[in-house]
Amino acid sequence: MTTTDHPLVTASRQFRAVAAMVRDDQWDLPTPCPDWNVTEVLGHVIAGSQMSAAIAAGAGRAEAIDLLSTQFISGDPLAALDVALALQEAALVDSAVDDRVCQHPAGDMPGAQLRSFRMSDLLVHQWDLARAIGVNDTLNSDVVQIVWDDISPMAPVIAQLGVFGNGPSGTVPDHAPLHERLLDLMGRRP
Repeated sequence: MTTTDHPLVTASRQFRAVAAMVRDDQWDLPTPCPDWNVTEVLGHVIAGSQMSAAIAAGAGRAEAIDLLSTQFISGDPLAALDVALALQEAALVDSAVDDRVCQHPAGDMPGAQLRSFRMSDLLVHQWDLARAIGVNDTLNSDVVQIVWDDISPMAPVIAQLGVFGNGPSGTVPDHAPLHERLLDLMGRRP
């Protein structure tokens, strides 16, 4: 697999493509992500990408938390996003990070798990942005499958984590399309 074929790069590019469609009059629109508008979702993705790049490179938990509380959006949100995504890709696409222990604010984890977290974050927030601004919300099926494989084992406790809204609704049947089941699991109601 080449770097450009990596699922994290795919998720990054697709999130960025939706972010590029945000019009000037849409930054304050609410999103399906509870309590966050379009600007706040973008800021979350930028901060999370910056933080992930830092902890993959060896930053400690305290530094990671400081990065999450930093405002990365300035006068050019897409430029800030481009920098953050590039840093994240450089840090997480290389398989050398897979077994490195990263001090994530949620707890120590291998780099492979950190990469998975970032793919899920990019995927669900791509959907949030698309829904908020009224553009195509189709998700890449390969990335959906990877994220499903990583997230679905957490289904029994996902609502208790506090990061996926109310968690699964229990109303989406097992035969529903995978992207619908994943979004529901992550607290979204497609």
